[in-house]
This record gives sequence, structure tokens and C-alpha cells, in this order.
Amino acid sequence: MEAPTPSPSHFSAAVAPRIHVVDALRGFALIGILLVHISMFFYAGFPAKALHPVMNEGIANQIVGGFNQILIEGKFYTIFSFLFGLSFAIQMVRAKEKGQTFVGRFIWRLVILGLIGLAHQLHWRGDILMIYAVLGFILLLFRYASNQLVLIVGFLLVVNVPGQLQNAYNTYLVASQPEPQQQGPPETLVAEAEKYYQLLKQGSYGAIAQANLAEMKAKADFQLWSGRVFITLGCFLLGLYAGRRKLFHHLAENRLFFKQLLKYSGFSILALIAAALIMFALFQGQQNPPAPLMSLLFMLYYVASATFTAFYIAGVTLLLQRSSWQGIQRSLAAVGKMALTNYVLQSVMGTLIFYGYGLNLLGQMPAYFAFLLTFPLFGLQIVFSSWWLKHFQYGPLEWLWRSLTYLRIQPLKTREMVVH
Repeated sequence: MEAPTPSPSHFSAAVAPRIHVVDALRGFALIGILLVHISMFFYAGFPAKALHPVMNEGIANQIVGGFNQILIEGKFYTIFSFLFGLSFAIQMVRAKEKGQTFVGRFIWRLVILGLIGLAHQLHWRGDILMIYAVLGFILLLFRYASNQLVLIVGFLLVVNVPGQLQNAYNTYLVASQPEPQQQGPPETLVAEAEKYYQLLKQGSYGAIAQANLAEMKAKADFQLWSGRVFITLGCFLLGLYAGRRKLFHHLAENRLFFKQLLKYSGFSILALIAAALIMFALFQGQQNPPAPLMSLLFMLYYVASATFTAFYIAGVTLLLQRSSWQGIQRSLAAVGKMALTNYVLQSVMGTLIFYGYGLNLLGQMPAYFAFLLTFPLFGLQIVFSSWWLKHFQYGPLEWLWRSLTYLRIQPLKTREMVVH
């Protein structure tokens, strides 16, 4: 599942200048978020048997599945996480420049974000906002850390070193004797998947909300054993580093940096893919590949995901500086300025399309068609966001978040409308 970053909200009543490329990057990341979630039918869990045909059968579904696995999954929630850390740095610097308090207000903002995430979790259990809110407290601990420390810890976390060490410990030290190999997933997992599938198909909104709330512990466990929580925090830290370096504040001066990042990340991706293909070829047909090989493959996967993230950020940043891409930048930036609203809105649209209290298309629509549905839905978000921002300063949820932050109603209409 992919994870969102809300657009930065600043610590003064006046609207601070925005970095439009950063807003556009948020909009770009939202495309990837929607591609992953809608291709999985907004189904957050182990797939039930009824979903296997619509997900795996047919060349079109297989192409979509391969495309998502190689280019999309695990690469866009990291962009959001990076941008969250970048926003943290921007807010901290601006608060310092204005002589305003930062920590107390940021903590309160995190609490509100967690509550918004909790409301979101009730209708879709794939919410990431609560994870962001919790990790934001850890991010605060690094506000005085040196750039070198922030960079080192960030790199170690984005490749999931803690998770890999835990897996190595379980594999080589805890398991003194190999457990008997089991063909297929455990029966309990299959039964839970069937129960979840039937709930989404037949359950009321209230029943689904109650089940999603009860799923909180399982979600926390997933974040830990999958390493997502470490990777997310690592991206926060790399975003903090980029914000301190003001890489996006002075794009013209840092153009060479982004070009080099694009080049080296691109070459690294090709090398990683070649290494993975060689290992697959060497051990093709083995039912139980050796544990060291599996550990190496997992490591390559995490490194590749981080490298893809860097490649996307550098590539899109460079493209959006071209005059021919200014129209695309404006469209993406409109969505990105309302990233919190649009992230939640994607979940609303997706659940209404697939769940039983909506159109009930779960298990009826093939994955490739759902994948293609991303583009008209995202187009609607561009139109809605562009229209909204012509009349209002903030997206609906951004306005709510800002008003609760200051504990007073914030002006919503644009200055032009207020004047007239």
C-alpha cells in the first residue's frame, strides 16, 4: 500500500510562497498511489480465491501485474514520505526565520493528522496517515542532528536494514531446525481472506468500519514485519536532508545535482535488474531456494525500490522545469496542493466502486480494466482541484487541518474573492 504526504501548512496566518515543483511531485505520486490501490480493488489484505481470476488470468492482467510490481509498487509511498520530511524541514526553517515556535505546534498538527487518519481507517484499512503521525514524533528527534547523521540513518532505513537484520536473526539464529515446508498459504490466512472478501461484498458501511477499526493491530504488525515503518522513516529523514540543503528552493543552481542523481540511479536500476535476473536464472525451478539467496533478493528489492524513488524524483523534477511541461506541472501541482484531500478522495471513490455498499464491483472487474480506470479518475481530480483552487485557498481537508491547528476558523476563499 502505498503511503500519502499532506501538503505543507505554514506557521503564520499569511500564505507562504509555495514550491510548485514539490506540489507537482505530490500530484505525480498520487498517480502511483491510485494505480496500486485501484489495481488491487482497494482490497487491503491477502487476496481471496475469488480475486485470483480477475487478478492473474489473461495476458492483460499479467502485464498489468508485472508493470505494477516492477515500476509502481513500493516506489510511490516512498515519494510521499520523502516529501513529508521535506515539508517538515521547510516548516522548521520558516518558523525559525519568523521567530515562531515550532515543536509544540508541529506536535499538535501530528495529533490532528492522526485523528484524520483514524477517520480514514474506518472506511479503508490501508490508511497511512496514522503511521505518518506516529513517525512524525520520531522525526522531531532529528531536528538538531547533523546533516551527515540524518543522511546515514536515512540511507540505512530506506533499504530496510533493521528488517533485514531481523530476518537474518530469525533465519540463522532462532531457527535451529528447519520447519517443514508448507505448500501454499496457511489455512487460517485463506479463511481470513475469504471472510474479509465476503465482508466487503455484503457488509454494510458500519460493519466494514467496525472491522477496519479492529484491524489496527494487524496493520501495525504488517508495518513492522514488512519493514514499511523503517523505510517510511528513512524517507522522512532524506526529505529532511533535502530540505536543509534547499535542493528544491534553488532548482536552477541544483540542476546538475538532479542530473547526476538521475544518471546514477538509472544505471543502478539496470545493474540491479540484471543481478536479479541472473539469480533467478541460476536457481530457476528450485522449490526451496537457499536462505542466503532469498536474503540477497530481499536486499536487492529494497535497494531497487529506493533507487527507483530517487530516479522518479530526479526525472520528474527535471522534466517539470522545461517550458513544454508547464501545463503538466500546473495540473499536477493543483492535485498536489490538495494532496490530503485527494488522497482521502481516492479512497472514497475506490471503495464506492468496489465495495458492497457501492457499485459492488469487487471480483467483477479485471485488474487491467481497474488499472486503466486510474486515468479518468485522476483526470477528474485534476479538474476538481483546479476548479477548487480558483475559488479557495486550501483543499477542504487542508483547511480543516489548518483551522484545527490554530484552533480558529481560517479564511478559505481566495484573496481575490474576499476583496470583491
